[in-house]
Amino acid sequence: MQHSDLSSELQFAKQGDKVVVPTLRHARIFATSKTYGWDGIYAEVGENQGWHVEDMVPVGHYVAISRDTQDFHFKVRDAAGVWQPVVMKPHTLWIQPANQPFSFDVQTMSRWCGVIVQPAKLKALVGSESAVEPVIGLYDEVLTPVMQAICAEVLRGGSSGRKFAEAMTLVIGTQLLRLFGEAHATFRGGITGRQLRLVADHVDARIDREISVAQLAQWVGLSEAHFARAFKQSTGQSPHKFVTERRLERGRRLLADTTDSIAQIALDCGFADQAHFARSFSQHYGSSPSALRKSFV
Repeated sequence: MQHSDLSSELQFAKQGDKVVVPTLRHARIFATSKTYGWDGIYAEVGENQGWHVEDMVPVGHYVAISRDTQDFHFKVRDAAGVWQPVVMKPHTLWIQPANQPFSFDVQTMSRWCGVIVQPAKLKALVGSESAVEPVIGLYDEVLTPVMQAICAEVLRGGSSGRKFAEAMTLVIGTQLLRLFGEAHATFRGGITGRQLRLVADHVDARIDREISVAQLAQWVGLSEAHFARAFKQSTGQSPHKFVTERRLERGRRLLADTTDSIAQIALDCGFADQAHFARSFSQHYGSSPSALRKSFV
């Protein structure tokens, strides 16, 4: 591990200004990729005690992974100018698009590995420009291990060479494109199509358990209040109603495709009991679960 008379060279600028501001001047930097000859991507590993910035933009797409072993709590200023509490779980990601502003207030120690990737490099590798969006607290089955691999490579001195960096950059670009789509894609206000898919996948994977709006908001990297408003704007329904309808649709499929008891189906779909399931089901479908099951016979 390199130690630390190093200075951070992660580049951020004030919104609307091209002059790079040394916002992490106080950070302790353990290692960087500066001398590794990497093309279009720069990485460093460090830690800092506190960080307050307002209306800063990264000079390139920024991807960082938390190296903390416990939840990392801080505040983010939302579009309405309100500072909202945010929690990042260990080994989750912060993704910040090039030239999109962010405002953070961090009062505690944070440990991280961050990379700045030049959009032109990503476009050259994957053949398209990704519509990257800000996300905080994301765990991704591809990007998370890639960021861990980059962190390990930086700490051991870049021994794998330029081909490693090229390969990792290609994977980052491909995965960002998969997550966010192409830059010319458009969405109908509020949350994006990608965020809606993440919410639906999260609900479906945990449908037999309690699911809160706070959990869903954190899953897509938004504050609870912002998420609830944006979700309603995009879908025309509240997150709670969306979850309930996913539960009911799962129950309808289980009634048709299994011989499980209605009581068991109610529990498997996250309802408190059979009566709660039957009442909600009848209100939504205009038929009781038992009557609907008989119609499938």
